[in-house]
Amino acid sequence: MINMEIRDDYKFLRVEDAFKALHLNISLIGVIVELSFPTASDCSCTLRIIDPWHSGSGLPVKFVARTNRALPRVESIGDVIFLSNVKIVLVNRKITALCNETSSSFALFNGKHGEGFVPYQSSPKFRIREQDKSFLSSLREWMITYKFEDGSCCFTSLKDIKEGEYLNLNCQIVHVSKDDKDRCYIFVWDGTEMPPCSFVVKSERLPLCVEPEMLPTHVLRKFPTFGSVLRIIVENVAEKQAIQCLQPGQHVKLLNLFFQVNMGLWSATFSPSTKMQYTMSRETQSFSPQREKFSSRWNPITRCISSPSHSGITGVAHEDAPFVTLMDMLTYSNVTAKFRCVVRFIQVFPRDVRNFHDLNGKFKLLAILEDATARIHASLYADEGDKFFGCDPSDEEALIKKLNRLFGGDGINEAPRNPPWVQCCLFSYYRVKNDQWGSRRFRIFDTWINAK
Repeated sequence: MINMEIRDDYKFLRVEDAFKALHLNISLIGVIVELSFPTASDCSCTLRIIDPWHSGSGLPVKFVARTNRALPRVESIGDVIFLSNVKIVLVNRKITALCNETSSSFALFNGKHGEGFVPYQSSPKFRIREQDKSFLSSLREWMITYKFEDGSCCFTSLKDIKEGEYLNLNCQIVHVSKDDKDRCYIFVWDGTEMPPCSFVVKSERLPLCVEPEMLPTHVLRKFPTFGSVLRIIVENVAEKQAIQCLQPGQHVKLLNLFFQVNMGLWSATFSPSTKMQYTMSRETQSFSPQREKFSSRWNPITRCISSPSHSGITGVAHEDAPFVTLMDMLTYSNVTAKFRCVVRFIQVFPRDVRNFHDLNGKFKLLAILEDATARIHASLYADEGDKFFGCDPSDEEALIKKLNRLFGGDGINEAPRNPPWVQCCLFSYYRVKNDQWGSRRFRIFDTWINAK
């Protein structure tokens, strides 16, 4: 057991004084405002801390251990860390506190005001003193009104992202999940809409989402129904350990994310320089989806999008119906309902217009529709399909011309293309009475392609 009398001799140095203690071994206490991801190759990670006497961007603290399990596992940006016997060194010409597993110790505490004094992770050698508790309480109280100065970092809204670039996001965590292949997904939102993508047409069916399968309805109901939700794909083992600190509802700043488009769907990945940075919850307005039941089946959503612009290519029989988003539809409380949306037609099946009618002569088509919030499958069937195209079913040339208008291209197989926004009416129904939600589907009705 460690000699407490000897350990009681140490004193905490202020963060601003640590910058003047090059080559010295010191002890520190600070609030974590930035977290980089562990490097699997050398079992190291870096975080940044501040205290009430240091108003800059903070002091980098590098941790080096024999295994990743010995590295700090921060539960939340804004937590408090105690550091004992760390050495002030130069790393890439920057003053850095080096915490080595063999000679240093640390302890992590919840940063919320009113929490206890038991660390949720600590080095075997760490023991808390009575005076440490007062330091911890003071830091927690100070953090209630503190606003972090993130220096020169420029943050990009989701509406302004660009493919192939490294950008910073100030966003809210909506959901975190893992698929069957142990790949993790972080779902983030900032209230804006990601730019619509052009498409390179391929023969295979386009996916509805970045993740392998669409999330269940009870999970989607926790999503905002306006604005786009970005999927951040996490595959690296060390990165997966680091994102354990992320919880739905948290606000976080993510630095140096790499943005990409695949199959017309936006996603992002971590780069070697990606970091998570502290943000106050009030910096991003939280969302609270509200849904109420109405007697009218044509007014199912309390919050309707106000007159979204569309191309006018299509017409509908219900101009007085409110506009809603596809996420509104997916998460609506009743299985059956009617909706009016502004969407893009991304793909249709079958692809050959000669196969739009079945053996009984009935129109049968499956379309993939999207807006800023989601993608869905929607069918066109029987008389509604004939009404939609408004031409002789045997007139292949007329069908192709109308599809070209819908897809925004000169040919059904031309690539790339940028489909126009069109309005359409949809209704939801179920195919199996004993599994209404599991068999819920969408169908286009009372919609047609206008004549030029």
